[in-house]
Amino acid sequence: MTATPSAPTTTTWHNLSSDWINWADRLAPAAEKINRHLIEAVDLDGLKTIRSGAALDVLDLASGVGEPAFSFARALAGGAGHVTASDIVPEMCDGLAARAAEEGITNLSVIPADMEKLPFPDQSFDAVSCRFGVMFCTDPDQALREAHRVLRDNGRAAFMVWAPLVDNPLFAAMDAVLGNILGIGFEAAGLDPFSFGNPDQSMMRLEAAGFTAIEATSHSPAGRIPEKAAFWKPQMDMLFGNVLRGASDMDRGAIDAAMFETLSPYIEDGHFQVPICFHVLSGKRA
Repeated sequence: MTATPSAPTTTTWHNLSSDWINWADRLAPAAEKINRHLIEAVDLDGLKTIRSGAALDVLDLASGVGEPAFSFARALAGGAGHVTASDIVPEMCDGLAARAAEEGITNLSVIPADMEKLPFPDQSFDAVSCRFGVMFCTDPDQALREAHRVLRDNGRAAFMVWAPLVDNPLFAAMDAVLGNILGIGFEAAGLDPFSFGNPDQSMMRLEAAGFTAIEATSHSPAGRIPEKAAFWKPQMDMLFGNVLRGASDMDRGAIDAAMFETLSPYIEDGHFQVPICFHVLSGKRA
């Protein structure tokens, strides 16, 4: 029987924080496009109506260096609300705060926080969001319970999670290529990005955490990227950067060549059109 890999530690993400900061600005336009699904799922307009127009308090979990916290802050600009961005890695929080200052985002504060032990009183927020973070917790179900705990009555939480590996050819290629060349992949790195891939099972996990009115939507966008662009590098660096920094130039070249070859069936009219697939799970505190 194969042992289940342990969840990544704080040290893992600490070692990757420079990679996240390095790619943050270049990935921001693409991030903005998918963040809208989380904003729609928590239904800010509906919450404003429930709160009689009062400013909303939003908590973003596992914010990394700004996403989707920045998108929520922009949606709540002009006095409509405030966002508390959080991450377990202080270096991520420092990078996030610096980027927010550079972009002039003022309705946002940053607090280092463990999703499984949130430093906030019960019923502190109108909405909780988390983009591609909950699956990396040591105890994801405890993180869901904590998200429910800090929600106010009728507040909503939304979690963006990856669909299964088979539905995400970029990650499948990355796992195979890095495994063949460097002997590292998701399992060997203790990463399981796809543990919430089954939406029915994941909805049951939200229900067990106390949420009601649970919904799940699936999305499969495909970008259009020039075939000469090594578009896999951001995700590869942000998940395996600590390993790649020790790779030789020859290995790095072999990785890029193998990724291009593996993903070449998705080239059309001189552009990569590789789909990604993710789910948005949402629920309410009754």
